Amino acid sequence: MLGAGIGILVGLVLAGLPIWIALTVSAIFLTIFFMDMPVVSVPMTMFGSIDSFVLLAVPFFLLAGNVMAYCGPARYIYEAVDSYVGHIKGGMAFTTVVTCIVYAAITGSTTATLAGVSALATPPMLRAGYSREFIAGLLSVSSTLGQMIPPSILMILYGALAQQNAGVLFIAGIVPGVLIGLALGATGMLLSRGQQRDVRAPEGWDKRGVATLKATPALLMPVIVLGGIYGGIFTPTEAAAVACAYGLAISIVVYRQITWRNFYHEAVRGAVSNSSMIFLLVAAALLFTSPLAFARLPQEVAAWTIDAGLTQMQLILVVTVLWLIMGMFLDPLPIMYLTVPVVLPALIAADVNLVYMNVVLVLSMQIAQVTPPFGISLYVTSGIVGVPIFGVVRASLPFLAVLLISLVVLILFPQISLFLPELMRR
Repeated sequence: MLGAGIGILVGLVLAGLPIWIALTVSAIFLTIFFMDMPVVSVPMTMFGSIDSFVLLAVPFFLLAGNVMAYCGPARYIYEAVDSYVGHIKGGMAFTTVVTCIVYAAITGSTTATLAGVSALATPPMLRAGYSREFIAGLLSVSSTLGQMIPPSILMILYGALAQQNAGVLFIAGIVPGVLIGLALGATGMLLSRGQQRDVRAPEGWDKRGVATLKATPALLMPVIVLGGIYGGIFTPTEAAAVACAYGLAISIVVYRQITWRNFYHEAVRGAVSNSSMIFLLVAAALLFTSPLAFARLPQEVAAWTIDAGLTQMQLILVVTVLWLIMGMFLDPLPIMYLTVPVVLPALIAADVNLVYMNVVLVLSMQIAQVTPPFGISLYVTSGIVGVPIFGVVRASLPFLAVLLISLVVLILFPQISLFLPELMRR
């Protein structure tokens, strides 16, 4: 029966049904015919899986990011960064990546980062001579930094799954996220030096000062959010609510560009839509993992790893390769919710640091978002920038290579991600 349920899942996914429907249908089959549970347990399990204070941070951070994207503040971040490096050959590519880093620290979301930064960066880069295809490749990969730079939606969800403190997970992503972002920025500069025809004179320090001053209220959001969490002032969920309130306040009082249209129709409705999608996937995935737990699959996997004599590094490599292969066909959320409960006992038995594994998982999910044939970031970028999907894939390959090299480095050198969390404990 378990094999039949998994077969139903695979068949429905291959038939093109949304992943949450495929998970729910197959889970209902397994609940009734494998676990011998009444149908009424299905909605109870689904509701219980998202009835979590920690998960409340997801819609709040999404709303905060959308407010920053659509209600005024984000534009000044891009202008401030551009005033410092935009005049250098290839500098606008670096500006775009740095803006993604900052924007990721505000939104914690790939989709919000992609939507916000693409609207700011694409028109001036086109005017300066960059090809639309190159812009699409750069944006598709750089926007995934929203998953590594805190506050990260994936880290919040992983923390709920693995019973890890979200604040510790956040700080573990800071150094890897910044280093990966700088590597992407340097790669973008090297690849685009021949494209930027419009090389303007450097901005004066007075103009740079004005641009920085205008961007300061927006740049303070991640400082307030992370400072409040690590200062013990509020929890990650409360920090998400504070981020919403702060984003609204500066949009109304400082930037004064908020309207009913950009607030309700773009920021609020976008946050509600994305939150609904996330919670549907979370509920469906956890419903599907209940039969796996009933079959003691996690315990069997842990026992197999012990019997096979896998070393800690071998286990990490096996799990990472599994994530990368699944990432070619599935979105990050279902991958995480289907695999983490299964492999978690094996990781604990092998004494793998779960904070370090969180960074490996998040970077693997960044790669999944830009891996053909079904990388979601590739398709979203194609629609936003207006480049055929094959053009986006071709242009993203050098930046995808940077992510893969970064993954190898992070696996081999755990201290890159564990340095700051260990410093906090002292």
